[in-house]
Amino acid sequence: MFNYNLENVQPSLFVPQPEPLRRKEKTNSNPLRAFSKLYQLNKKYFLNIWGILFLITVFLNLYFLQPIDWNKFHSVFFQNKQKGNSALTGVIVFGSLFFLINDLFLAKWAFSIYIPKNKRLKEKISKIEWLKLLSVTFFIRSITPFSIGSEPYIIFWLKKRGVSLRQSSAIVSSLTISWFLAQGIITWPSFIALQMNHNLVSPTRVDSKYSWAIVIGLIVDVVSTLFVFTISYCQWVHYAFGLIKLKLNYFFKFKNVVVLSKAELKHKYLDNKSFQRDFKRVFFNVTTIRALLVFTAQNLLNYALYALLAIVIIDDQNFINSFHIINISTTSNNFLPTPGSEGSIQFTIEKMNSLVSPEVNGVTAKTSNSDNSNSLKGVIFLWRWFQKYKPFLCSVAFLVVYFVVVKCRLAIFNKRLKEINRYKNISPELASWYTVNAPLTLP
Repeated sequence: MFNYNLENVQPSLFVPQPEPLRRKEKTNSNPLRAFSKLYQLNKKYFLNIWGILFLITVFLNLYFLQPIDWNKFHSVFFQNKQKGNSALTGVIVFGSLFFLINDLFLAKWAFSIYIPKNKRLKEKISKIEWLKLLSVTFFIRSITPFSIGSEPYIIFWLKKRGVSLRQSSAIVSSLTISWFLAQGIITWPSFIALQMNHNLVSPTRVDSKYSWAIVIGLIVDVVSTLFVFTISYCQWVHYAFGLIKLKLNYFFKFKNVVVLSKAELKHKYLDNKSFQRDFKRVFFNVTTIRALLVFTAQNLLNYALYALLAIVIIDDQNFINSFHIINISTTSNNFLPTPGSEGSIQFTIEKMNSLVSPEVNGVTAKTSNSDNSNSLKGVIFLWRWFQKYKPFLCSVAFLVVYFVVVKCRLAIFNKRLKEINRYKNISPELASWYTVNAPLTLP
């Protein structure tokens, strides 16, 4: 019954399957599969992975590349023993109040007044979420050139709270323009006052090149304000950028780049006026005046802190002159690639002090300037400490604690959820039987 004539059977039926070839193909695809899994892991845990790497980089930078010299606290205050304790106490108290008022209360108020007047929306925003917003925005501004980079996160945060993308973009543009305007409101009067009293910009001065450099910095700040306003309000600017992109793609033939035609660009940017309407609705109202007042108060407190430190630590310092000097120096350094560094701002302040110092008794002035050089470094360090370093470290600490707490709570929640769903696909009789006999299976 089972006797076959094996000679008549075709040999091809006994040819084995190409298993080695399959294994070879599978081996060759292993790197691709590993890369695909790594990409999926990165896509799933993108914020976690890059957030941890970023925090590690920041801490390595603080402790190895640019460490904070903590000995400056003692050397600054106790070089003059008569006013060491009182100066230390006063500066710590005022600096702590400055941090609470400027970086928490006023910063939160600046964001909250631009959120649409929706009570249900505001009730959803907890204090932890406000602290998270302030911490992330300050953290991003502290580590990016030109103190920018937090705008995309603010748009993401507002959109997550129910605000539309166009309205979020209009709010961020209004915040940026209001900040520049508030800075210009107090900076140009300071420059005019110093020009009238000390004749900063004069052809007869030997070091007038520094005065002109400061003037150029102030003009760049004004041009930047006009540029942001033009981008936010004028549609033809976006249309011009679209045409430039179209021309570049025509010459260079970029791949995987979606380029609209001239008619499509005209319809998108010139005919569609929804973004312009949103910007008008957000910017041209009483809310902008409130934001200007808030940002002006922040700048006044910021520069008053430096002036207070200067008159406490450095001898023969004038509060008003110190306020004007730090005001002009900060604004003129806004668009340097290192806005948070002590070196660039210290150079500008030293040149401003030399321009403002009296030219009578030049030898005495030079001697006093050389003696006060270390004190000036201490003042700048303390000012940066309360203005940058302390809020930066507080934001990093909050983000680390928030990350750990959220991840721990999420892990506990997932564990409990697995325990609840443990017998989901088992009948009640089998589940009860397994539960009763589960201890019997233990060794």
